[in-house]
Amino acid sequence: MSRSSPPLFLAGSLLIGVAVLHAAFGAWFGRGPLRGMLRDGILNSVDSHSERGLVFWFLMLSPLLLLLGQLCLFLAERGIAPPRWLGFEVLLLTVGCALLMPVSGFWLLIPPAALLLRASAERR
Repeated sequence: MSRSSPPLFLAGSLLIGVAVLHAAFGAWFGRGPLRGMLRDGILNSVDSHSERGLVFWFLMLSPLLLLLGQLCLFLAERGIAPPRWLGFEVLLLTVGCALLMPVSGFWLLIPPAALLLRASAERR
């Protein structure tokens, strides 16, 4: 019998999907600044260029979302419930960011946050 948690598995899958979309959008829309960073040799190529800094921080979120998604899949496969604080913190961070930037993809993180909360509650 599988010990996996469907809500947690779905949360992880959604987080990985958002990470991939986020990286693709960042690479596409930031291709000019990224080319400039490559042309300047990467090392110390961001600080003095605000548009490069924006692309850098935009793209840095993708690996973090990927890591969180992979952690959810890891826990789901082993039947381990995520801690309740994880869902709350993802939700609070997401809502805070979405309120600061309403026209953004932050709204895409609300379903995984809710699923994390559900997965933490179903094992209690």
